[in-house]
Amino acid sequence: MEINKAEKNKDFYDEVYKKGGMYAKHYQASPYYKIWKKSIDLLKEIKNPDILEIGCGVGQFANMLFDQGFKDYKGFDYSDEAIKLAQQTNPQEREKFHVDSAYTSKIFQENYNTVIIFEVLEHLKEDMLVLNKIKSGVNVIFSVPNFDSASHVRYFVDKNEIVQRYNEIVEIQDVYGYPISSRNVIYLGYGRKK
Repeated sequence: MEINKAEKNKDFYDEVYKKGGMYAKHYQASPYYKIWKKSIDLLKEIKNPDILEIGCGVGQFANMLFDQGFKDYKGFDYSDEAIKLAQQTNPQEREKFHVDSAYTSKIFQENYNTVIIFEVLEHLKEDMLVLNKIKSGVNVIFSVPNFDSASHVRYFVDKNEIVQRYNEIVEIQDVYGYPISSRNVIYLGYGRKK
C-alpha cells in the first residue's frame, strides 16, 4: 500500500541509530533474528555466495554472517551513523562497510551473486529503480513489513501485494511471513533478479 509521504533524509536515520534501542543489541536479541536465521539457511543453499547488502544498517546481520563463516561480503548504508556502528560491531571486517546511496552507488557494477536488502524497500520512493540496478541472475533476499511507520513510504498488506509489485523484476520463489508482534509481520522474500 503506497503512502503519500516523502523519504526521510540521512539526519533522520542518524538519529534513529544514535538512540540505540534494538540497533544496539546483539543480533540474537533482534526482533529480526528469526528472519535472519531463515536467510542464513537460504544463503547456505547458494554456491559460494558473494554478498552485497543494501542498507546494512548497524551491521547486525553482517555480524551474524561473519559468525556463520560467510566472508565474501560488502555492505553500504545511507546513514553515516549506521556505518560507524557497523564498523564498531565488526572491527575485523570494518573495511567491508561504506556510506553510499542505493540511488547513485557504483557498487552495483562490482562482483556479487547475492543481494540482501532487509527493511529498505519500504523506505524508498524509487524502490523499483534500485532493484533494477542489481545484475541479472543474482540471488535476491529481501524483507518488507505489513505496517506503517514514520519512515515508510509503503507497506504490504499480504504476500500477494509483494509478488504483484516485485515479480516483474525479481522472479520470486517464495515469501514467508514472520510475526514480530500481535499485529505486525515482516515478510521475507527470495528469488532471482530477471
